[in-house]
Amino acid sequence: MKELRLIYNPMSGNKEFPKKLDRAIEKFQSAGYQISIFRSAKPGDLTEGLKANNIDYDAVVVAGGDGSVNEVINGIIEHNLSIPLGVIPAGTANDFASHLNIPSDIDQALDLIAANNIQTIDLGRVNNRYFINVCAAGLLANVSHEIDVNLKNTLGKLAYYIKGIEQLPKFKALPLRITTNNQIIQSDFYLFLVLNGKSAGGFKRLAPEAEIDDGLFEFIGVKACPLHEAAGLFVKILQGKHLSDKNIVHLKSNKFKIEMLEQQFQNYSSDVDGEKGPDFPLDIKLYPNRLKVFSGIKK
Repeated sequence: MKELRLIYNPMSGNKEFPKKLDRAIEKFQSAGYQISIFRSAKPGDLTEGLKANNIDYDAVVVAGGDGSVNEVINGIIEHNLSIPLGVIPAGTANDFASHLNIPSDIDQALDLIAANNIQTIDLGRVNNRYFINVCAAGLLANVSHEIDVNLKNTLGKLAYYIKGIEQLPKFKALPLRITTNNQIIQSDFYLFLVLNGKSAGGFKRLAPEAEIDDGLFEFIGVKACPLHEAAGLFVKILQGKHLSDKNIVHLKSNKFKIEMLEQQFQNYSSDVDGEKGPDFPLDIKLYPNRLKVFSGIKK
């Protein structure tokens, strides 16, 4: 019988997954798996879920948000595992699961994993940490690790927007140098995102043409601009019509170096998959075809 490790974060999102645990066990046993379970007890311990009993797992499934998935992926790389990862979207935004076309309904997500449609995807790495979806900094980017967990779980994506509005009047644009394989850009930015997928923070169409297996990141930078232009740009972002705006920098590359140009910002940290990431400077590199995942994308 095949071995499956099920790892879950009981505090993710609306905390519904623990109620579905028996259903998950039933579904995976019916698909021919022997199940072992790891329940997260504190932030940062999900990687420990891959260290059990010297078992050679055939698959690992994580129930949680993008931050939980990020922890498990870093554990997979750390332990040099070549096994498929299943994602049960139990977090707030679940951008990575959305890009893989994994249903938000837990029962349907379980069915998808049991169907065994496996895809190989790219991974990003910033300094010493891998990421699945996005490395970002600036306005809105640090919301998920500043906002109260109960508020985020209660209000969902709305909590991100509320926190962003609170930040806007006092936010100072970030003076950045962006270096790719063939160009250097220096400007002041309110926000930037280096995306492996299409969305971040629940914004579904940040990079409409992005694919998670195309060997490229998409850089979306919002330049410092007058408040009335920023308001109009926000509407365009919601509509997915922002890439042609004069205040947007849109780049594609498999490598980025992002540096802070003023000393007062030197200890400013990034955000990686919704969790606090490394400080600047950021060396970001793409690793093509690095991870196997259970996917809802039909090719």
